[in-house]
Amino acid sequence: MYAPSLLDPAAESLKLTDFVGATDVAREARTLLGERFSSVTFMYVLMRAFEVEYAAACDAARWHEFHGGPRALSDADLETLLAPWLVR
Repeated sequence: MYAPSLLDPAAESLKLTDFVGATDVAREARTLLGERFSSVTFMYVLMRAFEVEYAAACDAARWHEFHGGPRALSDADLETLLAPWLVR
């Protein structure tokens, strides 16, 4: 796990970024975090940048671009899940 001091700048940048939806947020997080990008770091920046509840952030970590499988979230599922926190 990375120290918050390595992840907080990405969360702050993400908070200020213009985005269309949750998949844009996820892809921007991947760009900002670079090699640090993982399901766990994605959860962290979601919670810090947008105050996403822990359970929802855990669910978002099942996004299909992290891994596949029967429980993976599609882009549409991710949009629906995170919509309440990404309203501007």
